[in-house]
Amino acid sequence: MGTEQFSLKWNNHTRHLVGVFESLLQAESLVDVTLSCEGQSLKAHKLVLSACSPYFKTLFQDHSEAHPIVILKGK
Repeated sequence: MGTEQFSLKWNNHTRHLVGVFESLLQAESLVDVTLSCEGQSLKAHKLVLSACSPYFKTLFQDHSEAHPIVILKGK
């Protein structure tokens, strides 16, 4: 038998992924963290915050609660 090679290509992967994250956030589906600041709160995804911020990545790696509430202090 010869060796077979397969190639998997997903067109517009990045655009699709961004769209899925946006719709999940709008529906508050699979959100797993709440950010709170000055009486306001925002539900978010730890994965997205961690990908965009070393601060959040370290915070979530060090504290593995299922749905933490992160209180951000104002000025």
